[in-house]
Amino acid sequence: MKPMLFPAPLQHRHFVNARTQFTELVRASPGGKIIALVGPTQVGKSLIFEQLVRTLNQELRLEGPGAMPVVSVVAATSQDGRISPKHLNLKLLKALRHPIYEHIGEFDELTHYRPSRGRDEGSMRVALEAALAARSTMYVMLDEAHHLTHTNNAGLRANVIQSIKCIGAIDRTLVLVGGYELAYRGLFDSAHFAGRLVCVELAPYAANSDDLAEWLRILKFCSKHVTVTPESLLLDEAEQLLEATNGCFGLLEKILWIARSLSGSCSIDRARLRAAFPLEKEHAAVKIDIEAGKQALARIAAGKLAGSVRNGPSKAQEPRKPASPPFKRKPNRILPSRPVLADD
Repeated sequence: MKPMLFPAPLQHRHFVNARTQFTELVRASPGGKIIALVGPTQVGKSLIFEQLVRTLNQELRLEGPGAMPVVSVVAATSQDGRISPKHLNLKLLKALRHPIYEHIGEFDELTHYRPSRGRDEGSMRVALEAALAARSTMYVMLDEAHHLTHTNNAGLRANVIQSIKCIGAIDRTLVLVGGYELAYRGLFDSAHFAGRLVCVELAPYAANSDDLAEWLRILKFCSKHVTVTPESLLLDEAEQLLEATNGCFGLLEKILWIARSLSGSCSIDRARLRAAFPLEKEHAAVKIDIEAGKQALARIAAGKLAGSVRNGPSKAQEPRKPASPPFKRKPNRILPSRPVLADD
């Protein structure tokens, strides 16, 4: 999330606390761990991701030719609204500058050597493991990682998560940054994945006393960078803005940016500010996502994970009975009388 109105990102409390906790966990990881940062839309998760990538690259100076201690990619959907392991493997191979896969998809792809085989998922996986070892990679970092969970098929989702888990190694840390979907849809489907996971939340602001005090401080900061009439407009509308944005600072900045655009050379008044509020469907979608994420994190903190030994496997994890082949009738073994054979 890049600042739209301000010269630099605002260092508000939730952003600073989450960034500090997440950064220290990643830096202190001994390897073999999965560190995840989750939160709602437009709160600065990708900004923290970019800052952490720069910090690690500055701190880690490995000796040896071609060393790449940090590899980072954005997990974009590639098939049916989800990301396939093959697509992710290819993006990581390109980020590692693998000599066979580096130029795939580039404008000059045809001018480089193209092997006749090796683009199947198995070959890519073998090449990826070899490349991570050759580059002495210590951190594999994925932004927009909630795309990994974009399937309602629990078995397929668990397989994708399990495949991602195997990118890590005893001396390598997997870093995931994404929406609340990571918490409530898929992140804990695999016991082997969950056992390595540490989850940090970049939370929105809520209607409690501590958050309201910080929210008012944020609005005072915003009032210094946008022209409003009256000068106390943002403070007067504090509760309405908190509700309209679901407590997300980035959505507050979006509202102010739209309101300023609607106002032109004039100052922002109450009518233009209210006109910039999100549509009901947009507001509801963000609110539902936040509520689902909060509930999932609360269950995780309480140890009430779906599929735990105490609760038993969830229905989505129960093995299904094999279906009968098509057009094959189930035989009725209870005959009303003895069969009559044709006289040949």
